[in-house]
Amino acid sequence: MVKLSDRMDKIQPSKTMAVMALAKDLKAQGIDIVDLGAGEPDFPTPEYIRDLATKAMADGYTKYTKVDGIPELKEAIALKLKRDNDLNYSPEQIIVSCGAKHAIYNAMMAVVNEGDEVIILSPYWVSFPEMVKMADGEPVFAELDPKADYRRTLKPFEEYVTDRTVAVILNSPSNPVGSLLDDDFIAEVIKTAREKDLLIISDETYERITFENKYKSIAAYEGGNEVTLTVNSMSKTYSMTGWRIGFAAGAEKLIKAMSKIQSQVTSNANSIAQKASVGALNGDQSEAEMMRDKYWERRDVVYEGLSNLPGIKVNKPEGSFFIFPDVSAHYGKSVNGKSINGSVEFAEFLIEHAKVVVIPGVAFGSDNNVRISFAVPKEEIEKGIERIGEALNLLN
Repeated sequence: MVKLSDRMDKIQPSKTMAVMALAKDLKAQGIDIVDLGAGEPDFPTPEYIRDLATKAMADGYTKYTKVDGIPELKEAIALKLKRDNDLNYSPEQIIVSCGAKHAIYNAMMAVVNEGDEVIILSPYWVSFPEMVKMADGEPVFAELDPKADYRRTLKPFEEYVTDRTVAVILNSPSNPVGSLLDDDFIAEVIKTAREKDLLIISDETYERITFENKYKSIAAYEGGNEVTLTVNSMSKTYSMTGWRIGFAAGAEKLIKAMSKIQSQVTSNANSIAQKASVGALNGDQSEAEMMRDKYWERRDVVYEGLSNLPGIKVNKPEGSFFIFPDVSAHYGKSVNGKSINGSVEFAEFLIEHAKVVVIPGVAFGSDNNVRISFAVPKEEIEKGIERIGEALNLLN
């Protein structure tokens, strides 16, 4: 009989993946489902990137590479960080991993000892606390203020720090709320990190999907570079989710430690995808900008539509392709004798009565909300909102 480690009792499966699997199952049954739970772009990977992968395979570029990434990709990442973010990193300060998630996991394993605390802003991306737990650390949740559009925490940041704190994870623009953190708040975090010797892990996966306001990397703020690990990905900017290429840049000592861990877990990231990523970063950026503009247009559609629904409170996202409405005004209501008492029941209600898939907010640390993706065609967004409105009329 297999005996599992105690660690498995701490870790939860991804609730977002479970709901996405349910949506696919319903579609496979021929049911007309509007899937607003998607966590990835609906656009194809640009053709020029796919062509580069085909060429890499034709050229026989199918063997192991250096664990931390091929030199030309690390150089392309360094150029991108300088060009887009005004950050100066040498190739020795950069690692290429199997997605941004992998890079963050490597960092957790490199800096967290048993019982150490890592501060996570809440609402949070579902994998952050689980990765801390996998490193035998303790996640500490710092609640973001919805009245401030989730741009800063409810309490001063330093109040969340204890003698056991070793790191803080920032995600701006964030999944699930799409907010950009306030400049003053970021300065506060950097000041505390420098005083308390904390590592800031900055997940900047959605930096190229920002709307009215220009993005600024955490490490580009005064004093930020010395205490920040900058993490990014090819997935969202270039619609390359399945290619599994992420990267991180930071102190050489930390990058070497992360590479040591990666060498024993996955070795290098996919060689073919690495080769194609060089061209993606160095090539024409017009398709990435086109996708951003489409998300912007859709953001306005979904924000306006949700704002007009009864009992729905919503903040306008400044980036990403997610919106996080507060639906708790409908808790305590029922339909056909079945009550809605939280975000899971609300999501189940929408699947059953609206044939619309959303992600329960409890997965992100906020049971008052649900996450809605606008990484779907505008027509699907409009149809989904119309169906949600009709379903809400059934509640009593």
